Amino acid sequence: MPLIPQTPVSIPNQVLPNGSQPYVNQMNFSQAIGRVQSWNPDATAMAGQWINDAVRKIYDRKTWYSLMVKGQVVCPKAVNSGKATVTLGSPTVVGTGTTWTVDLIGRQFRFGFQNPIYTIVDVDEVGQALTLEMPWGGDTRSAGYFIVGYYYNLGPNIKYLKSMTNVIQGWRMWTDRTQEYLDNIDPWRQAGGVFPWCVAPMPTDSAGNYLVEIYAVPWVQQVLPFRAYIQPPNLVNDDDQFPPYIRADVVVKDAIAKALVWRGPKLNKYYDAQQSAVFTSEFENELLHMADADENLYRTQVQDPSEMSMNMAPGGSMWDATHAVMAGGGWGNL
Repeated sequence: MPLIPQTPVSIPNQVLPNGSQPYVNQMNFSQAIGRVQSWNPDATAMAGQWINDAVRKIYDRKTWYSLMVKGQVVCPKAVNSGKATVTLGSPTVVGTGTTWTVDLIGRQFRFGFQNPIYTIVDVDEVGQALTLEMPWGGDTRSAGYFIVGYYYNLGPNIKYLKSMTNVIQGWRMWTDRTQEYLDNIDPWRQAGGVFPWCVAPMPTDSAGNYLVEIYAVPWVQQVLPFRAYIQPPNLVNDDDQFPPYIRADVVVKDAIAKALVWRGPKLNKYYDAQQSAVFTSEFENELLHMADADENLYRTQVQDPSEMSMNMAPGGSMWDATHAVMAGGGWGNL
């Protein structure tokens, strides 16, 4: 299971640009600030903020090719050796005949299917005890258990999960399902094995990171490759570069527009509302052209429905064998 990264650009199981620029933008961060300052030298302290505001605005307009990354979800095999003792009202689980290690932190603990799914937040390897995210709400008991990976952190800068693939079964997983959908078809989350076919977003984790549930839960070790779009960190250093194919000259137009009306006509001797409106209009027009050019790099604005669905016709014995369906099977029960 991916660990929570320490910095926005150091993400286990994601492949990010290595820092070298495959495509040269017209200017770096310092040069962009200089361009803004040429229109209002008094706005030195604000120029960097306006540029970051403008580039974030651009990031939100579409799924830009240069913001797409690839990664993988590493699903661990189930742990179920020994027995576990849970106590009503306590977050501590005590193991007997177990070999629990800190590797279990972040995975989910279960006693059967009629109790909630609890995430493990700490492991005492010496005392063989787990700490759950919430106090145990079921009956006090000692019995068999299982620990699996239901939930996965794809990274703190994920904006949109585009695709994920089950390479063992050879199908593209659905990435547009919701928790409510899963609650309808399998509220106990009983389905599992080597057949994950769905990704559903969860509430963020305690650090605010994007979290997803993999369904049906993997019981064996397997790897699910994915593609996603990210939110790059702010530009900070003078030589920081804009993402490839994001035109710096378009970014600065929005920043200059703000610089020309900053603090109003009484406090800004460079105030020019008319020229600010011109730059704003140019920014919006050039952004449309940049979006068109981006479509030539990777088509996202128009999609073939077959691209976004699983390559398997719903229904039939194969479908029923690899998906959670009610008694009687069939697509109509989903």
